[in-house]
Amino acid sequence: MIDLTAMLGDDVKAFNEANPATPIQLVGKAEFMNPGMSHKDRIAKAMLDAAAARGDLMDSSGKKKTILAASSGNTGCSLALIGTLMGYDVVIITNKKCSAEKCAHIRTNGATLWLAEELPGMFPNDLDGVTDYMAQETVLCTNYPDKYFSVNQYDNLDNMQAHYDTTGKEIWEQTEGKVTHFVMAGSTGGTIMGVGKYLKEKKGDDNVRIVLSDPHKSHLVGLLEKDRGMGSATLDKVNSLIKQEGGVKVEGAGKGSLTKIMSHGGVLKYVDEGIHVHDFDCFEECRNIATRCGLLVGGSAGCNVAAARVIAERCAKEGPKEGGVTIVTLLCDHGIKYMSKIFNDEWISKNDNRVK
Repeated sequence: MIDLTAMLGDDVKAFNEANPATPIQLVGKAEFMNPGMSHKDRIAKAMLDAAAARGDLMDSSGKKKTILAASSGNTGCSLALIGTLMGYDVVIITNKKCSAEKCAHIRTNGATLWLAEELPGMFPNDLDGVTDYMAQETVLCTNYPDKYFSVNQYDNLDNMQAHYDTTGKEIWEQTEGKVTHFVMAGSTGGTIMGVGKYLKEKKGDDNVRIVLSDPHKSHLVGLLEKDRGMGSATLDKVNSLIKQEGGVKVEGAGKGSLTKIMSHGGVLKYVDEGIHVHDFDCFEECRNIATRCGLLVGGSAGCNVAAARVIAERCAKEGPKEGGVTIVTLLCDHGIKYMSKIFNDEWISKNDNRVK
């Protein structure tokens, strides 16, 4: 855990000076320290171990299948690392949104990389123009069940279980049960659902808040609000923004629809609220973390810290709470994977569409 309280604003600083016995703290779990430089190492190992135990990684003749997975990048890096070490061939499907650094990382870890935009040309009879990488994984694994094992990270409940068993447990132990808020972006939903379930069970629904940090052109906050009876205004706004500006630019965060994990037991069952953060506010937060804390982290971590800032400022306005406030988030991956984008002034200047 890394203390990020210094990242919070003057209002929180003033609150902490006035209330030293019940401070507001922000801590980040340094998942970029994992071997694959992201928290996705956890789910890659869990999903492959579970599949191996079930015999799903072997074909009908007892030979090893090829592991096939759609990924925005980090899960692909982790599956390439772990799957190769386990002795399997690994193929990762990603799209052109994936940074050059992550693509190189996937290949360096031993996997074959396919770009979704190019794949219909490789499998014209199977894909027939399908360019969504998740759909491509499903089609190819369905058509060639003896050749490919479908990881299906977005619907694979072993993903959620990995974070319940490890990440949630570690957060509880490392904060000595003092965690009051957990802030996390969603892509597969495995982290926020697994950690949320663990913390709710340990502390009780009313004693810990699970907060979804979401890029502003993602549908997840809107879907959560609609499910909770708050109407469709946010979804309508997001759809309008997408038409004007295109989709989410933060890699590995945000979604256009709910995954099976997010729908497990209900719509984002363990999530109490969602906070939208502009894509480029996420990237600006990454740069702030680099200059103020000396840490290089990716865009989803920037999204997490930006949303955590909103929570901290709200808590400061609400006044002291018994035992204080401990906000935990994940620093999901290493910023070295985004030097050509988040930390590239030219790319930022070209793509930043915030109103100045």
